Amino acid sequence: MNIHDSYRPMEVLLKFLGMLPVCWPDNPLPKLKLCQKAVNLTNLLLNYSIAAIISSLYNSASMTETSDWTVHLQNNVITQTAVTAFPLVSITLGHAMANKIKQILRDVQMVDCKLALMSSSGINYHHQRNVTAAFSGMYIVIYSVLFLTSCAICKEPIELNIILIGSARNAFCLIVTTAQVLVIIRMVTGRYYRLNEAFRMYFPTTPSCGGFLSTTSHTETVICNEKEQLAVLKQIKILHDKLNDVVELVNYCFSVQITFCVGLCFVIGVVCSFGLFRAFIYRNELFYMGVLNFVWYMYYLFFVLFFIAVGSKITREGKRIGVLVHKAINCASSSAVINELNIFSQQLLHRSPVITCGLFVYDWTLLYTMIGATATYLIILIQFDVSFPNLVNVNGTQTAASGV
Repeated sequence: MNIHDSYRPMEVLLKFLGMLPVCWPDNPLPKLKLCQKAVNLTNLLLNYSIAAIISSLYNSASMTETSDWTVHLQNNVITQTAVTAFPLVSITLGHAMANKIKQILRDVQMVDCKLALMSSSGINYHHQRNVTAAFSGMYIVIYSVLFLTSCAICKEPIELNIILIGSARNAFCLIVTTAQVLVIIRMVTGRYYRLNEAFRMYFPTTPSCGGFLSTTSHTETVICNEKEQLAVLKQIKILHDKLNDVVELVNYCFSVQITFCVGLCFVIGVVCSFGLFRAFIYRNELFYMGVLNFVWYMYYLFFVLFFIAVGSKITREGKRIGVLVHKAINCASSSAVINELNIFSQQLLHRSPVITCGLFVYDWTLLYTMIGATATYLIILIQFDVSFPNLVNVNGTQTAASGV
């Protein structure tokens, strides 16, 4: 078993949704390339058609004033854009980035082979496959619940049924994209952890036993000579650089989807927070709708928190080896080893794993920035709202005063 087997449950789910090509082999036979391209193109067009039909029905149903609940909840540009664009974006980028995603798996597999030579313990691919299958199964259950709930609720207007089914499909594309990023980043983070453990095995991090043998809470370094340490350090530097290449591929493949989710969450957060403020102030018939929309904002915020959490974790795990390197410098007795460790420290300084879209880094600082920006725009909207009287109330007062 290898990394491809552990990723296969997620791969099957993505192929079912059209977010990966159906024929996705490592080395396709020349005679089958044309047939595989035809199958992939057919699958792409089919999923495009399904997404487009659901989006068009969703938009037309949202514009139909079947009930105040439907109009006020769904008839807004933000929700329509999300339901229409995100499935199409996910399908397009899934096919466009398929080879890059396969390259990520190949690079991780190469790192596993190198780490197996330095460490006695191997990668538990069975456990990774079970975790991936659990994630895939959980999201299938979520989608089934959303779909069945929409069908159970929408016994009356068909427009409302279409709206909820469209929302369920959009939610499923969102959570599956989130699951794919989770699985891949979790794989890469685990390799950084194993690389750190391999470093601790060959280089002491506490000045005990003459600076050669060190016992820590995690593992015990082995006794080796200078030549072995230099050889292992060279391999560790190469593997760390390769893992950084993998992180850059992850950013290249998924930055658009993640940025879409973050931007959508920010806009929805501003609008729904302002709607909740108006609901509490005016206490009209849209009070419960404002609360419900704010709950949907919490739903999108959950995914943003997830991206921030996994991005912070891989950055923290990637930088932890820098601390181990400097501890090893303090404990090393060979000038050649110290010199190579200093060079490795410079490599870590200039290149460390970061999940980013190019505009901002996905860490906890981004959350604080979003909260501050949301509060700023919310204050501006509130000031405009309280500065101008409600036109409905003004017209009603004028009508009552005129006696009409």
